[in-house]
Amino acid sequence: MNLMDIQPTVQNIADAIASVLKIEVEIANQDFIRVAGTGEQESGVLQQMEGDLVYQSAVRTGRPVIIENPGFESVCERCFFYQNCSETGEICSPITYKGEPIGVIGLLAFNEEQRTRLFENTKDILSFLEKMANLLVSKLHEHEMLEELTNNSLKMAKMMNLVEQGIIIIDEQGNLAEMNVKAKMLLGFNEEKDKDGVCKLLNEIDYGLHDKRQTIQLNINGQEQPLFATLQKLITSQKSTEYLLILQAVEEIQHLADQVVEEKKKAFEPIVGISPQLKEVKDYAFKASQSHSSILIMGESGTGKEEFAKAIHRASPRKEHPFITVNCGAIPDHLLESELFGYEKGAFTGANQSGKPGKFELANNGTIFLDEIGEMPAQLQVKLLRVLQQMEVERLGGTKTIPIDVRVIAATNRNLQSMVDNGLFREDLYFRLNVIPMMIPTLRSRKEDILALSDYFIKQFNEEFQANVLGFGKEVKELMLEHAWKGNVRELKNFIEYVFNFIQDGWITLDEAGPIISRKLEVKPQADKQELPFFSLEKVEKETIEKALIYVKKNDLPIDKASELLNIGRATLFRKIKKYQIDTSSHIDTSAG
Repeated sequence: MNLMDIQPTVQNIADAIASVLKIEVEIANQDFIRVAGTGEQESGVLQQMEGDLVYQSAVRTGRPVIIENPGFESVCERCFFYQNCSETGEICSPITYKGEPIGVIGLLAFNEEQRTRLFENTKDILSFLEKMANLLVSKLHEHEMLEELTNNSLKMAKMMNLVEQGIIIIDEQGNLAEMNVKAKMLLGFNEEKDKDGVCKLLNEIDYGLHDKRQTIQLNINGQEQPLFATLQKLITSQKSTEYLLILQAVEEIQHLADQVVEEKKKAFEPIVGISPQLKEVKDYAFKASQSHSSILIMGESGTGKEEFAKAIHRASPRKEHPFITVNCGAIPDHLLESELFGYEKGAFTGANQSGKPGKFELANNGTIFLDEIGEMPAQLQVKLLRVLQQMEVERLGGTKTIPIDVRVIAATNRNLQSMVDNGLFREDLYFRLNVIPMMIPTLRSRKEDILALSDYFIKQFNEEFQANVLGFGKEVKELMLEHAWKGNVRELKNFIEYVFNFIQDGWITLDEAGPIISRKLEVKPQADKQELPFFSLEKVEKETIEKALIYVKKNDLPIDKASELLNIGRATLFRKIKKYQIDTSSHIDTSAG
């Protein structure tokens, strides 16, 4: 801080001192610029001082300096006015703020009358100067505090205007103290209007409901506007109580809620499809994702049950925590228990010496996906039921229980209800898992998704194979739509990957890829469609062999690879090449391999 910041105040104090003592006063800052002065010194205010050696000494030592013989004392020797000083006496005292010198206050005598007053009682003069220095410091401190309050007020005003809620400060009579830009917008406030008019809009506020959201209906410029209002008590004094009122438009809250929902629904975007059936299941799955209840996903193999489980987890409140998958049908029965629930050291031969946490422990606070739950052995069904009921696990070979917080999603392609009826699956476990049942429709029941998925997989495999396939021709699409797809989405993906191994450019048509496609899909002759040719078995076999030979030649592979692609032996391959009189010279070097 600098005395220049309060220059008018400093000048007023200097004038007051001179008026009381009848002695000239001079006050300078730490840079020895004259901040205030009286008499002849007043004309040099705001200018750099000359002959300031005495002031320098006071600032340097932090002690008052008394000059009884100006111009002839040792401190004056380097002064420009040495032995030619106009002063008859001088007393100065440093001004210190927060332990640092910020200036000096000096009393100057220019005649014998002033000199007599100055040195008449030096002790009282020094005490008076100390008090004046403290007065200046207090004024500077006040200025600093006021400036800080002003800056904080400006910061607070900026912060208030940055928030998306309306912020109002009022008293219990509804008198308005502060209002941010958002509040003005919500209340239709116009700067030209009387603030009292705005306050009348707030009569609906219940001042007895502190820290609780209330809904108010205000008439804003002739239109009814529903608002959420939250009232918080700020300051209570003998005179009044101030409140912080937070306003939010109901429609804005609804819009924000819709945005949050849409953001969460993005978790289901990787599940590709445009059919109404799939959209219905995705909407159902999203609603299920917001709870903590167990889900049983049912559907044929390859329908995407695990993809739905992952999407449910990503959209759920548990998304920041683990998603752990266990395939109950892929792990041997004697290992499944330790995989699920963990084991302590020495629990069995070959066990890790440190023990091992099970999948339920690893999934704590997250989600565990139990795939192929219908394959779980009967003895483990009992233990799983207890874990789901108690939400605690006991490791194999252990004695203590470990509390867990896990959401369970199970999946099966079997009819669990039928298994329950036949005593193959515990009924109580079935009910515990089947809190939220979910059925994934087959691919053949939603044919619109076949082509949508095809486009998705073509894009995926174009990147993987560094290919440039444009899509399927019309006849191929018709074949794909007629195919049963018993393996559902998984079978479709595998089919497209298979085709990419032979065709990596342009359109995939029957003319181009008929023999290849016929190995995966049933190609039927259609009498009413002349453009769809009839394929004899021998013709298909010959063309398939030729395609395989072209492929291995193009990729500089040995002939053995052609037999592998065709899933026949090397000798069989050459026998059929001879049978169909295939010109191998145009296809491959038969000596290769």
